[in-house]
Amino acid sequence: MFAFDTLCSQAESSLPEGFVRMNSSTAKSPDSDGVADDAAIRARDAVPSDDLHALMLGLMRSLTSAIGAKDAYTCGHSERVALLSRHLATQLGLSDAAADRIYLSGLLHDVGKIGVPEAVLQKPGKLTRDEFEQVRKHPEIGVRILIEIKRIEDIIPGVLHHHERYDGHGYPGRLSGKDIPLMGRIICLADCFDAMTSDRPYCKALSSEAALGEIRRCAGTQFDPELAETFLKLRPEQIHLLLSDHEDRSRKMLSCQESLKAA
Repeated sequence: MFAFDTLCSQAESSLPEGFVRMNSSTAKSPDSDGVADDAAIRARDAVPSDDLHALMLGLMRSLTSAIGAKDAYTCGHSERVALLSRHLATQLGLSDAAADRIYLSGLLHDVGKIGVPEAVLQKPGKLTRDEFEQVRKHPEIGVRILIEIKRIEDIIPGVLHHHERYDGHGYPGRLSGKDIPLMGRIICLADCFDAMTSDRPYCKALSSEAALGEIRRCAGTQFDPELAETFLKLRPEQIHLLLSDHEDRSRKMLSCQESLKAA
């Protein structure tokens, strides 16, 4: 319930200024001869495209916050993955527009964890085989959540394939090499780096240097070797600078969530 309330309140706060918020007391009945439909169409068309983009991004952030409310580890993780993914895309020479779409896919890559039991997500010890299979379903659950949202169909490959491995031993499709969409290969790198450098219920964080060493070791097996080579050009201090502003916001968000849960 907390996650759903957070999602609803943050989604409403993301609406452009002046956008009409409908509720049960203001909604028109179905027998009003289409007047409500016409008004809704006029209101939609009156919203500038920049505001629609801001609304979409706000809704995406609200989905991410809903996951963070359910799983303390995920709080901040998705944003960091998104930032690292966009930076890697830029370093690869992709356009700003393409890098922004990869950022959005990174932001939503774990949205399917909404469908994974909280007890499994927060389990402090090793997962059972059945529990691990539940976690493995989150990319496909994420696709089912996002597939009906217009304007973001192009980001779905990153959500679906960020757990594929370059050697073909990943999931859900067991794709290998360049058959894995570029978006999925990029987010895989960013996701694994952040996972390795974050405290999790079952293991302590590695240093940035140690995590970069793991990426070097696993290039060509878990990771696309060309992407790994580009990622390894990042120095630990550059990574810290890239994520520093976000880390402060994440600490404040996590503190707020813990206060609300304790209330």
